[in-house]
Amino acid sequence: IVDLGSVYQISFSGIAAVDPVSDTVAGYEPHNGTFLPDALEQQVSDIFDQLERLMKKISKDLKKEVTLDDLTRALVFLREDFPLVFQRFNDAYIDEFKKRGLGCYPARTTVLKAILPEPNALVEIQFDAGVEK
Repeated sequence: IVDLGSVYQISFSGIAAVDPVSDTVAGYEPHNGTFLPDALEQQVSDIFDQLERLMKKISKDLKKEVTLDDLTRALVFLREDFPLVFQRFNDAYIDEFKKRGLGCYPARTTVLKAILPEPNALVEIQFDAGVEK
């Protein structure tokens, strides 16, 4: 969180769909090393759930509500590089905003065929937000 005078600039480092307690990855079956058919969509949903939890914590710290409406930028890293995966990701990304009652989205850059720190993650997203004081 950076205090820029009249606004706070908030950066959320890359979020992957990893449960911090169990270390499991959404949509990944560790017993047989495979992904569920909707693993990408599950991971996108989990990332948004984690983002909202972080926003609630930051809202308490700042004593100022931080919501998805405050997002200004997203940097997406997709593990795969073929068009079908990008379209599935894009649909899931838009659906997460719609599920939360939003019709507009932050500026986004998407990097394909990324090597992610979590080997079983299919996507990782970094977000930035700006909140007026």
